[in-house]
Amino acid sequence: MKSLIYTGPRRLRYGDVSKPKIKSDEVLLQIKSVGICGTDLHIYSGGMKLPTPLIMGHEFSGVIAAVGGAVKNFKAGDRVVAEHVINCGKCYYCRSGKPNLCANASVIGLHRPGALAEYLAIPAALVYKIPAQIGFEEAALIEPLSIAYYAVKQANCVLGKKVAVIGQGPIGLLVDQILREGGAEVIGIDIADWRLKFAKKKKWADHVINSGQKSWAKKLKKIAPDGVDTVFEVVGREETAAMALEIARRDGDIFILGVFESPSKLNLMNIVKKELNVHGSWTCAFAFPPSIEMVADKKVDLKSLITHRYPAAQGVRAFKEAASYEGRRIKTVINF
Repeated sequence: MKSLIYTGPRRLRYGDVSKPKIKSDEVLLQIKSVGICGTDLHIYSGGMKLPTPLIMGHEFSGVIAAVGGAVKNFKAGDRVVAEHVINCGKCYYCRSGKPNLCANASVIGLHRPGALAEYLAIPAALVYKIPAQIGFEEAALIEPLSIAYYAVKQANCVLGKKVAVIGQGPIGLLVDQILREGGAEVIGIDIADWRLKFAKKKKWADHVINSGQKSWAKKLKKIAPDGVDTVFEVVGREETAAMALEIARRDGDIFILGVFESPSKLNLMNIVKKELNVHGSWTCAFAFPPSIEMVADKKVDLKSLITHRYPAAQGVRAFKEAASYEGRRIKTVINF
């Protein structure tokens, strides 16, 4: 079968690999669409040391081609999406309802072959059917949507609250949409004017602020004189984490989703003196079914986030261009 094979920093080739064989509790997916995630680009650029050769890809949709002997709830032809973290089901975190924090987790596209191939073998327990009205491209974005949904869900009720979302990339824009659906007053923050204008035009953000401008703090002060009620940090940089601590009001909530490449130095007295409630948010748990429902009910718009599409045969080019971060690119999808 054809696949995109990662062999080292910025080394990717389109070639043949063996078609996977499934275990009794697995299904074989014929892959249709795969989203390129920031983690994939991080791997591609050499930011993570992983055994090679590796097939990346953990945001995907497809059709079931075959089912293992122990699989009863799926059949060939089912249109599906799937989670990408395989948990053990036995450790403290799994038994405590936090399978996303599993101590023995294995990740598809990192520790075992991912979806950038014609076929993928995956445990049936991770798989979810999707209705006919959801296209394969947008279905591939249900995984990042689930991450945004899980984070916002941790914030509980956001109705009427002033909520800042630092970072208006794919996840940030999804957080915007879920917050608006929950009745929040959303403040989108980024350094790219075109992203801010996009969020405003789509009515996903009530206010937009370019934090690269000197007047950003004054603009925010007019919107939230005492600071914002809740902040979502969706970038993963020291300066944006520091901003989150700075703009939250006293006793405010901060949720950090960004993936940081290096340790950060922060003014922890902001947490102490303001009694801030700081939470991490890692992947997701129990978020796929409600995310699928939101898409089916048209409560979120995934199609508008897809700005670049490539056939699998042009996957090497797709990664090279996506890693350049040039142009008005939001989400890149590869189709098989």
